[in-house]
Amino acid sequence: MSTGNNDFSHLKEEIISSERVFDGKVIKVDHSKVGLPDGGSADREIVYHKGAVALVAVEGEEMFFVRQYRVATDDFLLEIPAGKIEVGEAPDETAVKELKEEIGGVSEKLRKIYGFYVSPGFSNEYVHLYEAENMVIDEQSLDEDEFLDIVKIKLSDLTTRLEDGAFQDAKTVIAVQYVIAKFNL
Repeated sequence: MSTGNNDFSHLKEEIISSERVFDGKVIKVDHSKVGLPDGGSADREIVYHKGAVALVAVEGEEMFFVRQYRVATDDFLLEIPAGKIEVGEAPDETAVKELKEEIGGVSEKLRKIYGFYVSPGFSNEYVHLYEAENMVIDEQSLDEDEFLDIVKIKLSDLTTRLEDGAFQDAKTVIAVQYVIAKFNL
């Protein structure tokens, strides 16, 4: 049913009770009981995350990526530079820091392109996607627990690489599609 008036309150679920079942460094997990719009109830498992930034980094005719092993997927993923937002840190600050850490990039201006939820069915993780404008490459400054390779891909190869499945995570697929559209590739 569409109301046509932007009043979606008939869809809202209300948290009745909630229990924290995990309280980690990166995420927190609650098991909650919610009241449904029809008066019934349901269980929800909710992952709380501080959010992250991701960066479109293009220099000349190449786009920068990082390849790193991800334990959760047991795979070596090709991703755009990214990182989680630390407590007390604004997304803009995190973006500047992560660009430098992961690829050694320094940008005259970081422009926010989009923001999106990663998996809103169970998590509040929100990614702020930035574009590094007028970027120059300096030295990487990786965190002590960070191991990755810098990978540069020609802009002219992005469509083929996307279609071939080279990019497996949502933030990277979104970023590559943005670059393909921006440069009319």
